[in-house]
Formats: sequence, structure tokens, C-alpha cells
Amino acid sequence: MIYGEFSPQEYPLYSRRGVSEALRMPYSTLYSWLKSNHRNSVISASDSERTLNFLQLSEAFAINYMRKNLGISLQKIREASQYLGQKLGIPYPLVHPKLCVGTDVYFEHTRGILLNATRHGQMESVDLIGRYISRIEFNEEELPDVLYPWIPGVERKTIRIDPRIRFGQPTITGTGISVAVVQDRVKAGELPQDIATSYGISHNKVKDAIAYAAC
Repeated sequence: MIYGEFSPQEYPLYSRRGVSEALRMPYSTLYSWLKSNHRNSVISASDSERTLNFLQLSEAFAINYMRKNLGISLQKIREASQYLGQKLGIPYPLVHPKLCVGTDVYFEHTRGILLNATRHGQMESVDLIGRYISRIEFNEEELPDVLYPWIPGVERKTIRIDPRIRFGQPTITGTGISVAVVQDRVKAGELPQDIATSYGISHNKVKDAIAYAAC
């Protein structure tokens, strides 16, 4: 795939609705996070941007997790993001690998903003932040490189979003098989075991793809 002046992570691959579908979140919620003059605005994107890049998708993944699992308000998420961004010049601070482990004063202060706003205890909340960070692989520049979205009921990283594979659409890890293709075959009446056999992959991978597509 040719990206021209962009890196794969920066190339605008996704429609806004495509991001909401990949992350299994309401489109209206994502839309409010992107709209610059909306009180919920928290993701850096101009109103004229109709497509988003992988880094913005990763940021939406982080925010959605903080809202749903940690109960952190958008105000506090925005405050933490702006603080770390301004102090260290980090473009996507909510998906930085040092967010839960960095020992300098800026990362510690940012964690304080977030952890003091959660409905959990401090130590538990640090672990929970680490849980979503662990679903992301980072490149040498400490930017998100690959994302493993949540699958209902399992911790396996069976589904992968990589901007270099299938134009950034969700695929089964270790393959180039898109989740959408598996979903279409199931809708056509094929059995999961038969699909797994035809691709030479485990039954669990096909089951996880079906579960992810259904959520």
C-alpha cells in the first residue's frame, strides 16, 4: 500500500462511522468527541476532516475505555490529554506507552488527574489503565502501531487492527482474513468450523471473529 507523504498510522483510512464500528461504540458518541465546538470535544480533528487516521482511532479506543470502565469524565480526560500534550509535546498522550509506567513528574501528574477521577482505588486504576495500554503495540516513536480491540468474554488478542493490512480493517491476528469476510460467510449459512478448516486456522479464532462482529 502506498501512503505518499503519510506514515501508515497517519494516513486517513477510516470514515467516522468506520471508527465507531471498529471500536463497537455508538456513532453519536464518537461524533460528539470530534466536533470542535461541542462540549464533549476531546479528539483532535477539524470539522472538515471526514476521514480519520489510525492514531485517532487508537485515541478513541482509549477514551471509550476510560469512560466505560473507569468512569472518568470527559472533562478530566481532556485535562489530562492537554496537560501531557503541552508539557511534553506528545501528539496522542492518551495512547502513550508510558502513561501507566512513566516515572517523571509529568506522567505522574497526568495519572493523578485521571486516577483521582475514577470510581476505583488508585492501585486498581493504574492496573486498569495498563490493561488498555496492553492492547496496543507501539513503534519506535512510541506511537500506536497495532490495536487489538476488545472481544466480549475473552482476553485473547485474536482480532487485530493494523493500518498496513486490509486498509486498516479488523482482521484475524496472524492472517490477512478480514472479520467482515468471516461475518459474510456466516450470514451465508456456513458453519464456523467449516470456515476455520477452509482457512487453516483454529475454531477459536473464527468464534472470536464472530463474537467481535456481533457486539
